[in-house]
Amino acid sequence: MASILDIKRCKDDFIKKKGKSSEYTKNGYSFIFKHLEKFCLNKYNSSLEELIEELALTENCQEQVENLLQSYIDELETENKSTDTVMGYASLAKNYLKYRRVKFDKDELDLSYKNSVKEELHPITKKEIKSLMDNSNFVWKTKIFMMSSGGFRISELLGVRKCDINRELERYSVYIRAEFAKGHRARTTLISIEAMEYVDKLLENMNENDLLFPHETKIRRNAVMTNVIYFQKIAEKAGLNMRYENSNTHKITTHSFRSFFVSQFEKTFSGFGHALSGHSKYMKQYERFTMGEKIEKYIETEKHLLIYSENDQKEKRELTELKVKVARLEGLLDDKVKLQAFIDSKI
Repeated sequence: MASILDIKRCKDDFIKKKGKSSEYTKNGYSFIFKHLEKFCLNKYNSSLEELIEELALTENCQEQVENLLQSYIDELETENKSTDTVMGYASLAKNYLKYRRVKFDKDELDLSYKNSVKEELHPITKKEIKSLMDNSNFVWKTKIFMMSSGGFRISELLGVRKCDINRELERYSVYIRAEFAKGHRARTTLISIEAMEYVDKLLENMNENDLLFPHETKIRRNAVMTNVIYFQKIAEKAGLNMRYENSNTHKITTHSFRSFFVSQFEKTFSGFGHALSGHSKYMKQYERFTMGEKIEKYIETEKHLLIYSENDQKEKRELTELKVKVARLEGLLDDKVKLQAFIDSKI
């Protein structure tokens, strides 16, 4: 029987075979292995390694492997995981069995998945973003401003340092390092004038190499999960913790701000928002633009990105002035009524 050290080495070597995967993705693979191990113990009262050793001794184990993988798929679906997640977990399990020389034909596997119900995705509104802001502390308001106006993933935001922000431009640019960007491709994005004000306050008394949003854990996946969980508490306080009918997925997540960012650019420069948010299909298209040209395009769209826009402020001002005028008129009317009552009493 293989030792615990040998088993760990096998899994580590398998994960390393995914050469281009980021540390964040590799941590994800480790999480799937833990989930698979728990399933094997609960379902078969055997460890994953014990099942692999048993299958390895079986000459034709096509049916056994198929039953194992189908049972795992069924278990994942009872946990209300999305179809994409189920397929990802099952694919890793299948590839690992193959890596461990279990003799079966992947192409001959007859696995069934529930039909994926494609619900209409919820587009977050400015009103909802304001409500989330109202239930957030200063740090989280800054995160929301940056995600909604800069197209950041929460994992990317947690890697930003003070020295990555250029505050000498008309709109601040933020450099996202390759180690934190999806696909290991560094990029630069821009943030709105609203976000700039909050970032300035956050950067006070910070050293150049300090993280904009410090976190205690050295494992980025844990830091991301902590932020995701905290955000859902904010959404719950704001009464915005709705879920899709056919899954356990929240309608509003940290990714909603990124979607909001991209969709606003579709009103002005189709593709530009995708480029700033790191979609490789569009990044090359806009690489030839100077930073000045990018800022010019950004400012043209910024009115759609502003959460508390100038128009909102103008409306608030006008409403306040109207209330003052109404109060004055009510006061004058009240005085007139009192004066008339006094005159009538003297007649």
